[in-house]
Amino acid sequence: MNETIDSQPLPAYQVGQRIEIDRSRGTIRFLGLVPPTTGEWIGVEWDDKERGKHSGEHQGTQYFTCQFPGTGSFTRPSKKIETGTSLVEILKERYIDLDKGNGAPIYLGNNVEVEVVGFELIKERQRNLHLMTAVGLANTNVATAAGYEETQETCPNIEDLDLSSTLVSTWQTIADISLPLKKLKILRLSRNRFMPLTLQPDFSESFRGLRCLSMNRVFLKWEQIELLEPSMPNLEILQFGFNQLTNLGSVENAMEEDSGVLPKVKGFENLQMMHLEGNLFEDWSQIQRLSKLPKLTLLDVSENKFRQVGPPELSGFEKLDTIRINDNLLDNWSDVVQLGLYGSLRAVWIGNNPVMRLSEGQSGDTNVIDARTATIARMSQIDSLNGSDIAKKERIDAELYYLKHVVLSTEGMEALAVNQLHPRFEQLCQIHGRPDISAESRKATSEILKDRLIAITLVHKTRPSGPPKNSIQKNVLGTMTIKNLKNLVQRTLKVPVRRQELYFLVNDPDYADKMVTVRMEDDLRQISFYEVMDNQEVTVLDKGT
Repeated sequence: MNETIDSQPLPAYQVGQRIEIDRSRGTIRFLGLVPPTTGEWIGVEWDDKERGKHSGEHQGTQYFTCQFPGTGSFTRPSKKIETGTSLVEILKERYIDLDKGNGAPIYLGNNVEVEVVGFELIKERQRNLHLMTAVGLANTNVATAAGYEETQETCPNIEDLDLSSTLVSTWQTIADISLPLKKLKILRLSRNRFMPLTLQPDFSESFRGLRCLSMNRVFLKWEQIELLEPSMPNLEILQFGFNQLTNLGSVENAMEEDSGVLPKVKGFENLQMMHLEGNLFEDWSQIQRLSKLPKLTLLDVSENKFRQVGPPELSGFEKLDTIRINDNLLDNWSDVVQLGLYGSLRAVWIGNNPVMRLSEGQSGDTNVIDARTATIARMSQIDSLNGSDIAKKERIDAELYYLKHVVLSTEGMEALAVNQLHPRFEQLCQIHGRPDISAESRKATSEILKDRLIAITLVHKTRPSGPPKNSIQKNVLGTMTIKNLKNLVQRTLKVPVRRQELYFLVNDPDYADKMVTVRMEDDLRQISFYEVMDNQEVTVLDKGT
């Protein structure tokens, strides 16, 4: 540790305060002596995971702790430490002051600097701050609120305020900033670090009009949201992703009387969209705690750790029509069956789970059905799967193939066992009739399936005009999405998805002897959308790193 002490008087730092040093933001976690050295040290937990040197320890003594190991370091109090200024000052500096920093690059965070052409002209047009409705101050050194009257006079019409990754450290400061902004509806506070609340505050006058709150990567516990909820009675959208949550609040001694059921999340009477993606949830019972939110229509629990889905509760999730549960660990068709029991669902995102990489039936069997088909057949109520609409014909085909598969794969089983594995079987039989599994019918089914498969040759190249590096032929369903096709390419040709560019050539309809390039760019589209023909050659261009 460097022991050079600045000759200027020491600023009045405090634990929990946000600071910036050399364009790196962090939070003060310790102030004091660190023997055997002399003088005062500041222990900092850095936002940047690559910035630190340790986790708050020195020579066997733990002086502070860090959310992520290795993000701490010690520094001396000095003039190079920025503690920030008020929202209005930063606002004027960014949008009005044409002299300050004129000609200098604009800092965007993560050590990225860009020179914005015509930025001064943009500033000139936005001199009238009082007319601005959307203000972006992310990655700036906003640390405090200005005076109530000064803020109202300067920027009274702000509706959308982005204060992500700033030097604000307390909820009182956020409330003071918001109080004069009577039209504020959207507040973005992601990547900040707040001192935790210990008591329920009364910020209702500050947040009464708030409709959307974004707090991704703030690493607060759910209890903090519960303390804030009464001050945000009109909240409609809550983004609380990537916060390492495993539960929705402590449940010790909180089980509902004699039921053994976890207590429901209360409040949030107007909440319509809940985003909990990128957390560490494993237990579906935590999600069921949200089942009584009266207006919840969208729930995003993608990129968590769920291995199974539980059944819906009576009178629960009554308005939930969209769920995103992609990028989890679901590996059994029973989870798809459970989702099918959530009767109000219309759109389901379940891609990139192990179960979505399964096909039912053995390789080479004429009765193999792909994961999309098997999923559609199991979920009667949905009209969109993984972002792709389900056409009426696709649903009928899926259900017919599924019926045939069930009959062929459960020959000899008792009816009760069949219905346990395939709860929709009898219902589908009533809709379409019981499948005929005679030899003639099996042959007909095989021919139909063959007609639905498209033979394509995937050709791996490192440049468009270069020679093929590798190629492979595959039979795919027209209903396969481009995203799943890219995953297939990654598995077979070993080209990472992020480096793939897929395209093929077709004859120009207007000019003879001319070819046009069809780029398969939309990951959510099906292969059939691009009118890929049988025996089509598809180029897989490896764009490199």
